Amino acid sequence: MSRVVWGVNPVLELLRSQPERVEEIWLAASGLKGKRRRILDLARNLEVPVKVVREFHPPKVPSGAPTQGVVAYLREFDYLPWPEFEEELSSVPDPVVLLLDELTDPQNVGSLIRSAEVLGARGVVIPKHRAAGITPTVIKASAGAVFHLPIVRVVNLRQALRRLKELGFTLYGLDAAGPREIMETDLTGPVGLVIGSEGRGLRESVRRECDLLVRIPVQGRIESLNAAVAGAIALYETLRQRLCTASTA
Repeated sequence: MSRVVWGVNPVLELLRSQPERVEEIWLAASGLKGKRRRILDLARNLEVPVKVVREFHPPKVPSGAPTQGVVAYLREFDYLPWPEFEEELSSVPDPVVLLLDELTDPQNVGSLIRSAEVLGARGVVIPKHRAAGITPTVIKASAGAVFHLPIVRVVNLRQALRRLKELGFTLYGLDAAGPREIMETDLTGPVGLVIGSEGRGLRESVRRECDLLVRIPVQGRIESLNAAVAGAIALYETLRQRLCTASTA
């Protein structure tokens, strides 16, 4: 079954990183310049079929979708199998993994994947059930980051957490009531950052698997941050500590 990806940046990143997955690209003929022109030229160089049409009504695209005049059709998203993920983690020093506990908002999932890729994480783990998978909306929200970062889909997130601990990871769960502030926590070494779902937070069974629950200090009247913002802050703090450690080594 084909999937649909729309938007200038997601389609451009797709062509740059995984052109073999693209079956066809549709482009609106009007305003064919800048990044859209680069998409056309790159697709032709890669011998990816392209349709440049005056009446832009691509099939399988929801009405009102922000396509920016660019749509790509590709094969089903390929999640990385867990054994291959472990191989990738073993090939880099002190990897960071982002784990999402039943997040259902595709905008939040896409935003978190984008932050993970930008801030140096080595992969994202999502549950197969009761969670958003890699949909066109997630791809768009990630600005194409899903094509540059291993995404693993697991049936049982708790088992994935336990396996990471066996591999030497320390697991930190974000919790507004966590006993320690994230800035006071050593986030060096192999780290798994666990983000809970919108509204409910971490499931109790997942909380128990975490080595430590950490909180982000807030000073405003709103008591908590949404999942995407909290995850981005945690990823940044993890990167910041590593950069500081490297600069003083």
